[in-house]
Amino acid sequence: MWETIQQKENYPIFRITYLSSPVTPFTDADFDDIESKSVEANNARDVTGLLIVNDERILQVLEGREAAVRDLYTKIEADARHTITKLVCEVEDEERMLLTWSMVVRGMNRMPSDILEQYIQIYDELLHAESQSEVTIDHVEVFKTISLFGALPIHL
Repeated sequence: MWETIQQKENYPIFRITYLSSPVTPFTDADFDDIESKSVEANNARDVTGLLIVNDERILQVLEGREAAVRDLYTKIEADARHTITKLVCEVEDEERMLLTWSMVVRGMNRMPSDILEQYIQIYDELLHAESQSEVTIDHVEVFKTISLFGALPIHL
């Protein structure tokens, strides 16, 4: 369903990872809005990424051509729904880590506790790490698990 196989592109891949916190709790409508708008826009920009939200913890990874990713990040910084806590890294790579993920948006409210704990551990590692700490393929595997559990949101 979601490819995490790295792929080499014919141009350098620029990746930004940041952490933020929501101004107010995200609702299912917020997730739907973000995902529906970002998938189309990111496809047009050739940007891949993921957004994971758990209470006060938002983690996002964006990758693609540098100009497109930086432009998108500038728009994200201005989004009033959250406040950037830390720019974890800006790195150039030869390969995409999020090959087919135009934008995966997942809330963690209904996630099994062991997966939630893994996410919190990754988030806290990145929050307290030195600058330019990178998201690893192992992190992406945890994100893949999160995306599969969150694929069908339950509306109560």
